[in-house]
Amino acid sequence: MFPVARALLIINRTAGTGQDEASVAQLTSLFKQLLAELPEVRVELVSDHAAARTGAAQFISSSEGQTLIVAGGGGGTLRAVIEGVCDSRTSAVRVGALRMGSGNVLARQFGVPRDPISGLHGLIKNLKAGRTAPCCVMRCETWTSSGAVQVHHAVTMGGLGQFGRIPSDLARWHARFPFIQKLAARSFGVERLTNVEYAIDFLLRSLTHRAEPVDIHFQTGQKRLRLLSGVVMNFPIAALPFNPGVTVEDEALAVHLLSLRGRCNFRIEKDQPVEIRFADRARVEFFLDEDPVTTYGRLSLAVAGSVAFVPGPGYRQNGDAR
Repeated sequence: MFPVARALLIINRTAGTGQDEASVAQLTSLFKQLLAELPEVRVELVSDHAAARTGAAQFISSSEGQTLIVAGGGGGTLRAVIEGVCDSRTSAVRVGALRMGSGNVLARQFGVPRDPISGLHGLIKNLKAGRTAPCCVMRCETWTSSGAVQVHHAVTMGGLGQFGRIPSDLARWHARFPFIQKLAARSFGVERLTNVEYAIDFLLRSLTHRAEPVDIHFQTGQKRLRLLSGVVMNFPIAALPFNPGVTVEDEALAVHLLSLRGRCNFRIEKDQPVEIRFADRARVEFFLDEDPVTTYGRLSLAVAGSVAFVPGPGYRQNGDAR
């Protein structure tokens, strides 16, 4: 017997280099077949993150029953589903993910295999066994040009400084040279290509852009530095040269900032928010789970809590994928 009464699979047709109709039809059929005994099983096709967020929130809010939401896309699609879960303000939700996008960092962390069909089989098997793992959720507040506060959530990482501007650069490159991106993705694999693109753009930005002064405000004091790049991490990521000291199951975040005078590392625990103020920039770009975000003057980082994540077959309950 399943521990949920309803299930929704959200497939982002534009994730990665795009999802073909045959793959979407196969996943749709399999999802409904594997969960046939549930009273309500739905599949929703979307073309952007806003629709994924709205679809998740509406499905959750339409019933008080225990619910499963599976994100069929990349890191941005999964973040949109998490935003929908946070919008609904309920704990009666389990979340799963398939590796169908360009990054898929959290799905890999939770032991989800590359093939979406195998991933779905493993996810449903763990769901039926009642197996979940807590996944820390990051809360980020940004400010508009008029001073209004906007709240965002993420589950993988945040990028600051020059590192934080890479997703915007990549979006412009892909829009300008879509054929080259699709050809390279077929040749190297979309996940490997993403790592290469991040490395190249980070090198170019590090050589051509200057550091920017920031003030970091803790509950116990503050620190000023000239920020080159930074990352907020929810768990160790192989492509990044940092040991965060936190796992995906911990309700804590690790922050690593690179400045002209070395590193500034600290940990954010629950109920211990940190605010970063940008001294000489009104408009600042950064990213959350590969999504470009803009703030004016400052941003705050905190731990929002955890969501129940249904892992893949390769996950061990200490935060490591086999």
